[in-house]
Amino acid sequence: MKNFICLLAIVILGFTACEGPEGPPGPVNIKTITYTVRDVDWKLVGGPDQIGSYYQYIFDEPFLTSYVYDYGTFIGYMFDNIDGSEVQTGLPYTIYDIEETSGGERPFSVQYMCDATPGTIAFKVVFSDFYTEQYAPPTCNFRLMYIW
Repeated sequence: MKNFICLLAIVILGFTACEGPEGPPGPVNIKTITYTVRDVDWKLVGGPDQIGSYYQYIFDEPFLTSYVYDYGTFIGYMFDNIDGSEVQTGLPYTIYDIEETSGGERPFSVQYMCDATPGTIAFKVVFSDFYTEQYAPPTCNFRLMYIW
């Protein structure tokens, strides 16, 4: 009985010992930036058709400070045109395709992604077959939403 009374007292104190109502949440900052990488601006990383090669373009982004990088996040989108309508698709974004060759059909995929570090944003394009000499990425539009 003594243990029950002690337990009941602790439970009652636990429910009545709050310091008051929770305050309002702090401010949320959001900034959206659109980036365009022209077809001629993509740079090949690695040798042509080399395993692991990919295309990249790096933007200097002074807005992406160490504070935003350490305490925030970003969400990336790529703009695509599907049946004449503009569509935003989240990154990473993978497109599947088939190439007609003299030996038949050859399936492959193209993946678009981005990396960030304080001061820079890098957009990357990886071809699953690494045929980077035969193919090059087109002009692409991206949007990043920074939240901190």
